[in-house]
Parts: sequence; structure tokens; C-alpha cells
Amino acid sequence: MCGIAGKLHWQPLFKNNNVKRMSERLVHRGPDEIGSLELDNISLGFTRLSILDLSKKASQPMSTSDNRFHITFNGEIYNFKELRKELKDKNYKFKSRSDTEVVLYSYVEWGTKCLKLFNGMFALAIWDSKNKMLFLARDRFGQKPIYYHSNNKKEFIFASELSALTVDETVPKNISMEAINCYLAIGYILSPMTFYEDIYKLEPGTYLLVSNNGNKIIKNKYWDYAFSFRSKTREKKSDIAKHLEYLLEKSVKRRLVSDVPVGAFLSGGIDSASIVSMMKKHYSEKLHTFSVGFHEKSYNEIPDAEKVSKWFDTIHHSYLSDLGGELDPTNIAIDSFDEPFSDTSLIPTFEVSRLASQYVKVVLSGDGADELFAGYQTYKADKYYSFFQYFPNMIKIGLSELGRTFSQNHKKLNLGYRFQQFFYGSMFNRQEAHFLWRIYFQPKERVAILGQENRDLVYDSDPIHIFNKHFNDVEDLSFLDKSLYVDCMTWLADDILFKIDRASMRNGLEVRCPFLDVDLATYAASIPVDLKMKGFDTKHILKEALKSILPKFVLSKKKSGFNAPIGTSIQKKGLDEFRSFNKYVFNRKVTL
Repeated sequence: MCGIAGKLHWQPLFKNNNVKRMSERLVHRGPDEIGSLELDNISLGFTRLSILDLSKKASQPMSTSDNRFHITFNGEIYNFKELRKELKDKNYKFKSRSDTEVVLYSYVEWGTKCLKLFNGMFALAIWDSKNKMLFLARDRFGQKPIYYHSNNKKEFIFASELSALTVDETVPKNISMEAINCYLAIGYILSPMTFYEDIYKLEPGTYLLVSNNGNKIIKNKYWDYAFSFRSKTREKKSDIAKHLEYLLEKSVKRRLVSDVPVGAFLSGGIDSASIVSMMKKHYSEKLHTFSVGFHEKSYNEIPDAEKVSKWFDTIHHSYLSDLGGELDPTNIAIDSFDEPFSDTSLIPTFEVSRLASQYVKVVLSGDGADELFAGYQTYKADKYYSFFQYFPNMIKIGLSELGRTFSQNHKKLNLGYRFQQFFYGSMFNRQEAHFLWRIYFQPKERVAILGQENRDLVYDSDPIHIFNKHFNDVEDLSFLDKSLYVDCMTWLADDILFKIDRASMRNGLEVRCPFLDVDLATYAASIPVDLKMKGFDTKHILKEALKSILPKFVLSKKKSGFNAPIGTSIQKKGLDEFRSFNKYVFNRKVTL
């Protein structure tokens, strides 16, 4: 895994050291090596975390033998060996064992169509020095990030992280109020928006072509997950379960290819336990597993993880986080993020990544399973919705307010919080309700924060419009499939995977997600909804697929989540910091 950066310019022999500075800002993503390439129209930068082919032959930026094409690449292509063989049969010569070189020559051979052949996670840039064209692309689910800015058609700048891009003094740093509105609503910023105006995140499954001296920028979507939902398998339930197990095992096996040690995150739940089970079958070395917990019992998954570790005989490492204490990791974890982000699971994700990086360079994670197989409580709420849709809104408002009177505690998803969110959401149509289960500040509250002068902006740029657009793209699907699709396009890409990338790469750790294998994800979408969620039994078919390899205590474990007890931390520190924050936020004289 790596960090990439580049600056495309249309003035011959233009030179500056901005790309070098951008690369230095990304050194945490690739502490093993820094590389650069200066050409007439482009500067490319690269920081390397050596995983495959540790030799200098795999260094980047990398060029073709005729020096026409040049690549800087962040990611892993798990089927690179098959593609390499196919390219060799077409008389391509390779100097390294890396997947980067396979990606480069795949583009030479197939052009932009090569993206459909890749099974992996990636963000890449390839410069065609003959046609003066830049190719920028991101993987299907958005596991690897890429940001870009076009400067009045004179320059085009890109980088793996926003903080690296803004090192360049030509990049404007005007805060986007639309992005702030989005953040206050849902706690993260949806692609293609970023914290700054005129800087964009390339959306998952999308590529850019920049040519004609910057006057022509083409953006195309090369993969649409919606198509996978429209072709349902007609296999028997038992056959579906067997095929799921086969695809997951195949995916895990693919992700074990590495020239450095590989471990696994382990929470004690179904997703991570299934991956550990299959790793034990195919990984010849002693397997290291990692978990993080907190002193608050409802947030501490270490006992469950240790139980699973003992079952599968792994070398387990756990760490009890000192949230609210002298070793509170909150500020360090937040510093890993260059945009506002309020998902408290960033803290344990950062902590477990820091722990794992002391022993391995690569870990496998269970992320993605909840979005593929309906694992969240929100999918249950969608079903409860039908029972309450005929209640008058006054009753729903009363029930929502009732939640505020419940005794306050800092357990995960306490009953009062669930009451408020559910009955507030139930006042809207079903797809808006699905969005509102996870909302932070309602529109009227955002107006109070941002000021009446931003009232129109709050409503006009409400992220619910983006969610509705995604829902409308799949209006022919069942509601559960719609919700899974929309969550993959929003929550998974811009919250879950954003968090994993930042927290892990800040610690020089590569995280691989077997559930996001393209073959597995495509097949999961084709499974009938009544098998994904049977009644209120979430991830039903996944449990069926894994019952032969997992112990009953794992299969029966309730969904827990991976959050941090921030409320307890505030109590420990006192409320001064929190009051100070509120005073800042609600002071309308402050310029955001």
C-alpha cells in the first residue's frame, strides 16, 4: 500500500518541488521508500509500503520499456498473476514480480477497459506521454482514495489525501458550506464533495481522463453495482450457502498473497471470525490476531475475541484503550483525518491498527459484510417502519420526545437514542426514514448552527437529496436491496472505508477486506432478500454458509458495532471542553 501524488501542467519544462512536498506529507502511507518522476508536463510522486516484490524493481513511479506510459499506483490487485500470464502470452515482458507492472501493461493493452478486469482495491494515475493524457481511476467500492483539483485548465493536481493536495499553494482552501452541512447531517462527507470547494474525491468505480491541455476532462463510471442486484440466483438455499462459503474462502486465499507477514482484526463476531477460520486453513505461518476494547463493558469485545482466538489457536494481541485517561488516543486518532468525521469507531480502528502494525504489515478485516448481507440494526428498523407508518405524526413526535426522558447511559445504542431516531424517521417516507435512522442534526438544528443566512443552503444541499437520487437509481428493486445498494454507495464508501484507510495507513498498515471481493459482492447482490434477512434475523444466509466452520457461540452473538464510549470520556474529563466546543459551534460570528 502506498501514497500517490502528481501535478499535471501545460507549460513545458515547468518545475517545482510541490509534488515532493506532497509526497512527504504522505510518508505515513508508505514509510519504506519515496519516489518521484519529473517529465515535461507532469510530476509524479510516490511513497511505498512494501508488500509485494520488496526489491527496487518494483519501485514507483514505474515506466514502460518504451518510456511512453508512467504509473503511480496505490493498492493491491489480487488477480494480478492471472493477468500477468495473459499479458505474457501477448509477448509483454516484465522486470518485476509486482502487481503495479501488471496494471501498467494492462492499461497499455486494454485501455480503460482494464479496470473491469481488476479484482482488488486501488487508486492509480497513468500518464500517456505521447497523447498527453492522464488516466485517474479508483476501485469499485472506494477502498483506496484519490482527491483532485483542476486549476483553471492550467494545472491538474491529485493526491491520496486531502492534506497532501493542499500543500500546493495554488490549490484554493475555501471551506465548502455544502460539505459542512452534509457533515452536520450524517457525520461524514459524501463523494465527490470534500471539506474544500473545488477539490473533489473521485467516486468509487469511476475514472477520469484529462487531455487537450486540460481543456477536456472526461469522467466515466466503469462499474455499477446496481446491475448485480437485478439478476437473482435461482439456486436452492443450501447451494447458495455452499457457494458463498466457497467464494469467501477463495477471496481470503487471494488476499494472503504477500511477501510480508499477514494478520487479522478479530472482534469475536461472525465476519472477522469467518475470515480467521479460513486464514487458518490457507496461511502456513502462525496467525496473529488483534483486538481493542474499552473499560466500559458494553464496548469491550476483547473477551469475545480472545474466546475465538483460543478456538482457532491464534497468537492474539489485545489492548485496553485508555479513553478519557492519560493515554487517551482521541486527539492522535482525529489527527489522522483531514476532513471532519464523527464516527467514533475511528478511535478503536486507529488503536487496533497501531497495535497490529507492531507485528505485521497486512491484516484482513471483516468490513463490508454488513452492507452485503444486511447486518445493521437499520435494516430491522426498515421492517418495523411498516408497523408504525399509519400512526399519526403527533404520536410519533411524542414517542420520539419520550426517548429524551429515558435514563441516560453511554451503552451502545441505548434505548432512548433508538426511540428518538426511529420515531423521528418514521414520520417520513420509507427511503427517507432509512436515511434518517443515522442522522445527527435535523435541518432546523443545522440552521441554528450555521445561521439563518444559510437556511436555503441547509435545505437545498441536504444530503438526503443524494440518498434519494441513489434510491431512485434502483427504484425497481425490493426495499432491502435498495437500502443495501444505497448504503454501499454512501455509508460504506465515505464512512467505513474512509475510516479504515486513514486509521490504518497512518500506522503504515494495509487492510484487506475479503467481503469486498468483486466475485463475492456480485454474487451476494444476486441472493434473494428473504435469505439475506429472514424475518428479523440479519445476515441469515451468511450464517447458514458459515455454520460448518464457526462455533455456535459466534453464530449466536448479537451484532455489537465498533464504537468508542465518547460520553464516558467527556464525563471523565469534565464538561469544560464540551461547553467550549458548543460555544464555538453556536457562535455565528465564527467564520467556518
